[in-house]
Amino acid sequence: MVVHDKEESKACAALDVNVGSLADPQELQGLAHFCEHLLFMGTKKYPKENDYNAYLSAHGGYSNAYTDLEDTCYYFEVRYDALGGALDRFSQFFIEPLFTADCTDREVKAVDSEHKKNIQNDMWRQYQLEKELSSPDHPFSMFATGNYDTLSGAARRMGVDLRERLLDFHAKYYSADIMRLVVVGRDSLDQLTEWVVSKFSGIQSKGLTKPLFKGHPLTAREMGQMIYLKSIREQRTLDLTFALPDLKPYHRSKPAQYLGSLLGHEGRGSILSCLRKRGWATTIVAGRAPTSAEGFDMFKITVSLTEPGLENYTEVVRMVFAYIQLLQSK
Repeated sequence: MVVHDKEESKACAALDVNVGSLADPQELQGLAHFCEHLLFMGTKKYPKENDYNAYLSAHGGYSNAYTDLEDTCYYFEVRYDALGGALDRFSQFFIEPLFTADCTDREVKAVDSEHKKNIQNDMWRQYQLEKELSSPDHPFSMFATGNYDTLSGAARRMGVDLRERLLDFHAKYYSADIMRLVVVGRDSLDQLTEWVVSKFSGIQSKGLTKPLFKGHPLTAREMGQMIYLKSIREQRTLDLTFALPDLKPYHRSKPAQYLGSLLGHEGRGSILSCLRKRGWATTIVAGRAPTSAEGFDMFKITVSLTEPGLENYTEVVRMVFAYIQLLQSK
């Protein structure tokens, strides 16, 4: 998709690859995230390390990327008159990345540093706990971020070349068939289209469809558990997680949004109004969990508790389930 905006002083682009950490090999957990890191470190056409980011910085821009369960998204912003050069550099990530040996070794340490930073982050701690407690038979349970041990350490123990495995991963999954690109700029639609066609047509089309994964991370073995997590920062939160089937077939009726609106309602007769009357909670949020992906869904209810609410958390759980039963009876 190309978008023309004659008033915009900045131009931007984003490319999503429909593959993420669920596609990590069991023996090299964090490989999708590691691949994301390495793409920034030079290509055959622009071999100088960090040439892409240097170009963006010199033209008032920046870039970033993230690896999710089933997507890896790369994006940038730059001054509108520098878009052509930025797109040329950006496109080469997906055509001929170098993955040089020196960069591979250094970026493993960068990934490891990112993981160590996450250890002190309550959101990441809870996310990893949820993965650890999910079904070991599902790829959701794997360690998505990766660290030195799961990448370089694992490759060394198996006697394989980590760089070669990176090249294999990129060659296997980075296909035009499962990519989506959006470019926004001040230039005409004809010019934007010409840039996209000329610069990105070199991406191979390998006849792929997005990888799918059978089963659910939460089976009968993982359900019905009460987990206590000690946080780094002071907080009092109650999370209730429910396993749902894949909701994609119901995208028109949006059952998760409908249910989330009812459970997260704050008006008269709502769960939150009852909890507030007792001084047990301050907020409630409900909806499809971000840990969902195609093939499985999770629904999460998050209640921010007061100190008395924490002492009476079992009653809070009872009230939530009573409200769900009320909805079912209607």
